[in-house]
Amino acid sequence: MLKHKCLPLVAPLDQEDLHRFTDLISDKNWIIPVTVLLQVIPVTVAAHGFWKTRQLKTQLRIEREHTKQMQIDRFRPGYHAGQPQSLADHPHHGLLHH
Repeated sequence: MLKHKCLPLVAPLDQEDLHRFTDLISDKNWIIPVTVLLQVIPVTVAAHGFWKTRQLKTQLRIEREHTKQMQIDRFRPGYHAGQPQSLADHPHHGLLHH
């Protein structure tokens, strides 16, 4: 319905253009691998960026959860920030204190 209005009209290849294209490819056959390589490089960079971003998001999620757990643990009874808990109520009051 709207196809004829949205898509540009492309003229069919005439024999002269086709002949020129095949001559170019046969004379300079290195063009195909170079063209493919130029298309592969951006795809490779994009894929690497996608996977690296995904990996860093996962690492960030783990670190956030670890931070939440540390904050929750701070308010638990008997928690002393990873330090050993003393047996006395006031460890600074020794035998010499009167």
